[in-house]
Amino acid sequence: MPLPVVDLIRHKILLLQGRLAVIEPEQATLMEAMGRVLAQPIVAFRDSPALDVSAMDGYAVHLGDIGTAPLPVIATTTAGAMPMALQPKTAIRIFTGAAVPQGAEAVVPREHCIESEHEVVIEGATNRYSIGTNIRRRAENASRGELVLGPGCLIDGPRASTIATFHESRSLQVRRKVKVSIINTGDELIEAGELLQPWQIRDSNGPLLHTMLSAHSWITVERLQAKDDAEEIKNRIREALDQSDAILLTGGVSMGDTDHVPGAIQATGSEIVFHKLPIRPGKPILGAVGPRGQLIMGLPGNPVSVAVTFRCFAYPLLCHVSGQSGLKFSFPAQVHSGDEKTLDLVWFRLVTFKEPGIAEILSNQGSGDLAALGRSHGFVEIPSGATSNGSFQFYDWKGLTL
Repeated sequence: MPLPVVDLIRHKILLLQGRLAVIEPEQATLMEAMGRVLAQPIVAFRDSPALDVSAMDGYAVHLGDIGTAPLPVIATTTAGAMPMALQPKTAIRIFTGAAVPQGAEAVVPREHCIESEHEVVIEGATNRYSIGTNIRRRAENASRGELVLGPGCLIDGPRASTIATFHESRSLQVRRKVKVSIINTGDELIEAGELLQPWQIRDSNGPLLHTMLSAHSWITVERLQAKDDAEEIKNRIREALDQSDAILLTGGVSMGDTDHVPGAIQATGSEIVFHKLPIRPGKPILGAVGPRGQLIMGLPGNPVSVAVTFRCFAYPLLCHVSGQSGLKFSFPAQVHSGDEKTLDLVWFRLVTFKEPGIAEILSNQGSGDLAALGRSHGFVEIPSGATSNGSFQFYDWKGLTL
């Protein structure tokens, strides 16, 4: 029995993914590692907190002294100060994050106290406090030797904070940046801002891919162009293979006389894993692997096709090459006011959001409609045979991953 359309597509993408080389790790300082992919586990080198600390500003006391006469305040302790000792019938003024004095059983908040310079009166009933009130216990966040971060995550702000706290060494292992070459093919392409004739078009695919790739600090980008010439395309691919981990080509992947990309890829010793998928737009998409396990993707030439196939297929494969793991690349969105049109393949349809979580299908004139592309927030994946009303997977143009 043939595979369902979605499963067939997934199978082919996984075949390609299994052939790709993942970027090797290198040593970096934490500041150098920002925005990179973690390549080692992070294990707590000490307890967190390393000792009992106060959860708020107040007074460290013995429980039995609460509700008695005013307590003399014998000292003040702050975060970063060495631990003190608390004697019975006294109090120590304490600030958030400071080590709890030895012998103290609770921290009473300042708002429950009548304070003077040298003594404190604790207001309210004594039964509101118990041993450990307003104290963060040693190791309640993580114990020494505990895994706090696994490899494969992107080092953003929260992850950098975790590494700074729990990693003992000055350096750590991260994946080096993924080197991506963009090769735009076509005799008709003119750079933005240059004069052009009616039979020529601006190169929109190069800026589209360059911008989407450059938004990610774990990627470096180089752009190349090639005319519709088999030898020139082959040379550009060969040049890119010498210095890149991934190559994205646009145009020249169909079956026309000037579609030289498939032959040029094979001429460089690379292997085509799949060519054409049951999708719209982007059916001519090509996936290949280079001699050193490099990702090669031939994307169709029309801009909407490039945007959709890059976001849905090339971007997740680049994340795999970078060493990232455990990611989700889409999330459900509800489509209202759709239509009854269906296709016998997976249909990626541009959408815009009028309110949170509710998408509307954008009217467009096909895979060359850059006006509709510019108005869209992303696209939804409509399964084969389904109409466009209901809940579908939504892909954001920003490449958000979870």
